[in-house]
Amino acid sequence: MNLTFVANKVSKVVILAGGQSLRLSPLSRYRPICMFPVFNKPLIEHTINLLRTNGIRDIVIAGSKDNSVGEYINSLVINNSNKLSIQYIEDDKPKGTAGILRGLRDFIDNENFLVINCNTFMGDVDINELIAFHYAKDSVATIGVKKSSRFLTEGINVSADGLVNGFHAMHSSREKRSSLKTVGIYVFRPDVIEFINGKGYFDIKEQLIPALKKASLPIYSHNINGYCKVINTINDYYNTHREGFLNGMDAAINMTEIGDGIWIGENVSISPKSYIFGPVIIGSGCTINDNAQIIGPTVIGNGCKVGKSALVRESILWEDSVIEDGSSVSYCITGPKLKIRSGEIFRNKVVVDNLMPEDISLPPLKHLLDGMVKSTASNIRGFKYTTSLSLKRLMDILFSSAGLILFLPFWLFIASIIKLDSKGPVLFHQKRCGKNGKDFEMLKFRTMVEDAENRQQQLSSKKDVDGPMFKLVNDPRITRVGRFLRKTSLDEIPQLINVLKGEMSLVGPRPLVMSEMKFSPSWRDARLKVKPGVTGLWQIQGRSDALFHDWIRYDVDYVKNQSLWLDLKILFKTIKVVLKRVGAV
Repeated sequence: MNLTFVANKVSKVVILAGGQSLRLSPLSRYRPICMFPVFNKPLIEHTINLLRTNGIRDIVIAGSKDNSVGEYINSLVINNSNKLSIQYIEDDKPKGTAGILRGLRDFIDNENFLVINCNTFMGDVDINELIAFHYAKDSVATIGVKKSSRFLTEGINVSADGLVNGFHAMHSSREKRSSLKTVGIYVFRPDVIEFINGKGYFDIKEQLIPALKKASLPIYSHNINGYCKVINTINDYYNTHREGFLNGMDAAINMTEIGDGIWIGENVSISPKSYIFGPVIIGSGCTINDNAQIIGPTVIGNGCKVGKSALVRESILWEDSVIEDGSSVSYCITGPKLKIRSGEIFRNKVVVDNLMPEDISLPPLKHLLDGMVKSTASNIRGFKYTTSLSLKRLMDILFSSAGLILFLPFWLFIASIIKLDSKGPVLFHQKRCGKNGKDFEMLKFRTMVEDAENRQQQLSSKKDVDGPMFKLVNDPRITRVGRFLRKTSLDEIPQLINVLKGEMSLVGPRPLVMSEMKFSPSWRDARLKVKPGVTGLWQIQGRSDALFHDWIRYDVDYVKNQSLWLDLKILFKTIKVVLKRVGAV
């Protein structure tokens, strides 16, 4: 396919404000990343302001089903004094970073356009420099990158002149070395839309860029000048503020500077007996009481109250937080409407009134967040959560042991008919990713011919499902006995051994190989926080009939809401689905 070069200035931007990430939990439970307060404004407003200063006036914000984003964008449009054209669209089904562009053909029209991820903070980036490079190279796609002083598990491989050779997005359990990292900023020519699959999930890095490369089209990377930070983790979020201040960034928007590096909003009450050392931003409606000490770099959100003799040092307070008399908060992030009680001392913590997933850990570095803490109520919830995990393991041991004993008479029979039906071993074993990406040998009864994996490449173009999984309804590699075992789910019985060994759980996301999760790194990182399961939310919602975007949603929902009660409901629903053979192939 030949692409037509459109020689005009880029004026249209798509901001991708959706996403399924748990890496910023529990803060992300309160709002999507694009609505995180950065300095004194939501992250997305910083992006819009930068686009405005670069002369861009036509913006579409593509989000997931979330009222807080929609309401905020609508208020932004109503109060739009700069005559920007801002549209907001949302969809309750994940389409992928490229898939969302399919529905924006009319908006894009015949113009080059910019795409920006919602978790990219662009402090003082010159967008026009990126656009000029895009035109100078006559590039079909130009990818913004930053050089890193360390090797990265997620990066981009380029030649000496900037021509893109490929991406890699490895989980931390795998090592792939690169010194360049994408920053979530792209410039595209309009005809790239033709390379986006018409249905299902479609990712920019893992699907669109390879499709363009396969067509031998020029794709370049450009090193972004200026401060630019991709916010993927709690540490990224904390350091965005710290680095922004230290780099002398003009962080305070529409605020009054009352002292050296001290900015305040409207209706702020500051006691003359308080001590404030910049850089500090204090939002509107805040109260700072007698002898309170505020030491920067610190950001205090709207409506916060800092009590008498309280200390707030190098921290980020979300809106309506209350730091009571005599309490101390140092190198911390507090969630919205959180109350630090009188006399409490928190240092190097994420302080929230919700439970952070147990396996999130932060490095113990000075002036960085190195742990988490919950309020008293959250400690109780944490105890319940830990207890629930212990009960889940006990349930796994009891149920898998009982299942192995119950199905023992069938093992010999199933093994016999597999051997009589076709050549090859009785058991199929393959390396799959367990919790935190640790490999294990997953077991199943063999349902395919002996050389099935070698023949998969020949059949790849005929698969019947979207996303990374390979599945054919009438797969010629499946044996006669194998088709029966699959329809009855008897091929999964050996996985009870994996459960008993602690490599799997009865309930959890489907165990996959790492390459099958590359289309959506945030989905991959979320599902690898828990043990894979013999069954799960996705399997009981139609099994093979479920679409990839539903699969993402069900896996993320399970990780966010996992509980013993949910596991029991999934187990009982699985029995019903298997008996009815819903979605079996």
